[in-house]
Amino acid sequence: MAGQPRLVLQITIDGLRGDLLDRYADNFGTDGFNYLRNKGVVYTNAHYLHANTETIVGHTTLATGATPSVHGMIGNVWYHADSGELGYNIEDADAPLLPTREHSAKGAQVDPAQKRARSSGRSPRGILAPTFSDTLKIATAGKAKIFGISGKDRSAVAMAGKTGTAYWYSTNNGDFQSSGYYMDKYPNWVNDWNGQDKAAQLADKQWQLLLDPARYVLGHQDDRPYEVDLKGYGRTFPHPFGAANHPLFFTRVLVSPEGDRLLLD
Repeated sequence: MAGQPRLVLQITIDGLRGDLLDRYADNFGTDGFNYLRNKGVVYTNAHYLHANTETIVGHTTLATGATPSVHGMIGNVWYHADSGELGYNIEDADAPLLPTREHSAKGAQVDPAQKRARSSGRSPRGILAPTFSDTLKIATAGKAKIFGISGKDRSAVAMAGKTGTAYWYSTNNGDFQSSGYYMDKYPNWVNDWNGQDKAAQLADKQWQLLLDPARYVLGHQDDRPYEVDLKGYGRTFPHPFGAANHPLFFTRVLVSPEGDRLLLD
């Protein structure tokens, strides 16, 4: 058996079913998915036991190995008997969002689950089971450095657990942000990265197909009636990001491959 790894990386892709790796394999390069498939172990008979496949439910199940009835994250939004209202999954008014830079346009919220939140606070306090991250922290006597990063707050928070640090993308200004649960102020390296304003540099650019449309499995179905047009983003390629002061600019960036590039950066 190999020695103890210095880095453990858990990657979760929202909505990526196992069969899609085979369906889209013809366009994969030598790295990425093909590297993992050729060098790693592929489990073809792995299943989850819950029916509600919303973001927080799946991420917390993968992070804890427990079912929603055990880890407590039963939906992106659910009814709270104590308040008699619907509530957002990781909302925590006692862990307010730490401010980042001001921007000329207030980002418009398009996530219906986020609209249920009554405060900006976010934390993992509602997760009832220990995550892999939490167990790793204990196993290393607190030496492990644990981070969860994502375009969505609920994804980052679930993966970081209660002992890690979560950062998530802001659709207000393209910064990565966190809450008072994790820290009192941002470290310098976060402020330095945010100060580069990398998302805003994509203003007036567009999301274009990398390959010829005929190369894609669904390339002939670019315009479908169930697609959402983010007020000028369009339902067909190319998708223009528009001006950086548009209320949906940073959301448009996030839902494109550029959002993944910012996350990896």
